Amino acid sequence: MSTLSDTQLPLAPHPLVTMSAPKVRRYVIAGGGTSGHINPALAIADQLMRDNPAVEIQFCGTARGLESQLVPRAGYAFTAIRARGLPHRVNRELFRAIADFFAGRAQCRNLLKTFCPDAVIGTGGYVCSPLVAAASSLKIPVLLHEQNAFPGRSNRLLAHRSQVVCISMPGAEKHFKTKAPIILTGNPVREIFFKLTRKIARQQLNWNDKTIHILVTGGSLGAKRLNDAVLGLAADAAFAALQQSISLQIHVACGQRHIETVQAVARNLEWLDVHEYLHDLPTYMAASDLIVARAGAMTCAELAALGKPSLLVPYPFAAGDHQTENAKVSEHAGAAIRIADQDMTPTRLSTELAQLLMDPARLEKMGQQAKTLAFPDAASQICRHLYATQTP
Repeated sequence: MSTLSDTQLPLAPHPLVTMSAPKVRRYVIAGGGTSGHINPALAIADQLMRDNPAVEIQFCGTARGLESQLVPRAGYAFTAIRARGLPHRVNRELFRAIADFFAGRAQCRNLLKTFCPDAVIGTGGYVCSPLVAAASSLKIPVLLHEQNAFPGRSNRLLAHRSQVVCISMPGAEKHFKTKAPIILTGNPVREIFFKLTRKIARQQLNWNDKTIHILVTGGSLGAKRLNDAVLGLAADAAFAALQQSISLQIHVACGQRHIETVQAVARNLEWLDVHEYLHDLPTYMAASDLIVARAGAMTCAELAALGKPSLLVPYPFAAGDHQTENAKVSEHAGAAIRIADQDMTPTRLSTELAQLLMDPARLEKMGQQAKTLAFPDAASQICRHLYATQTP
C-alpha cells in the first residue's frame, strides 16, 4: 500500500479561518508506555490548542505508565484505564491482558459517551487498544500516528478500525493492512529543535568554537554498550593519535544506573564530560558536531530537525527490531552510519570517529542529508488530516 500526499487527500478547512465562531471540538488521545509514544501525543495536543484555544482534550492511559506523569505535567486532563501488553505466547499473562482489554474498553466507552469527542487519536502502545476499539464501536472517527519505520503491534492491529493512519518514515505503509489512507506526515518534535543553531547553542553552553564536540546519548536510561565503547577509547592507540590532530571533547549522558561506574573510570580523562542525564538535551545536540545514539524514532526525528550527522546504534531488543529499521532510513539517506549493537566496540568507534572527524566535508554532507528527513510541520499536518475525518 502506498502513502498519499496532501494533494491527494481532501483536507478540512483550517479551524481558525471559518467565518463563524468555531464549534467547540473535543478529542480523546491515547499513547503511552514510553516517551516515544507520549511526546508525539503531547505535540499533537499542543497543535490542537494552537489551532483552537477553546478545544477540549482528554488523555487516557494506565496509572502505572509514564503517561500518568507526563500528561498531567503538560497540563492536560488524564483518565486512568485498564490495559496490558499482549504476551507473545499463551500463558497466564495473556488471559490477564485479555481481561484488562475488555475492562479498559468498557471504561473507554463510558468516557466517550460522557465526553462526546469529535475524534480519537492513538499514537501507539497497548494503551491505545481499548480506546480505539471503544471508539470504533461507537462510530467515532479514529486517527492513528506511527512513529517508527516498523510499526508497533498495537497500531498494526488497530489500523483497520481507523479513518486515517499518519506515518513518520517512508516504507512504514507496507506493514499496514487497512483501506484507510496512509499519509507520510513525519514525527512531530518540539519547535526548539528547528530553532536552535550550532552557534546559538555553543554560546549558551560556553563551548569553544574551535573544539570538535561529540555527544553520546543512550536515552533517558543510558546505554551500557555506548558507555563502554566511549570509556574504552582511553586505551585505544588510534584515538590517542586522533587527539594529537584535533581538539576533541566527548559528552556522554550515561544514565542513572551507570553514573558511578562511568564517573570512576572517567575521573582522569580530560576529554570526557560525564552526565547522568541531560535536561538541556536539545542544546547539547544542537551544539555538537556529531551525535552517537540509539535509533529511537524521536531521536531520529530530532537529529533530522537539527540537521545533525550521527552514528546510530539500534537497541537490539526493541519490539520488532524497529530501531534497526529506523536507522536504515537515516543510513539510506546518507545522514547516518548504522552500527549493530554487538559491533559497537571502542575500536569500531575510534575508527568511525577518525574517518568522519578528519573529513569535515563528509560530516557537513551528512548533516545536510539529515535535514532532508525533517518534517517541520508534522503536527500541523496530522491535525489537518484529523479535521478531515470530522463532520462540519
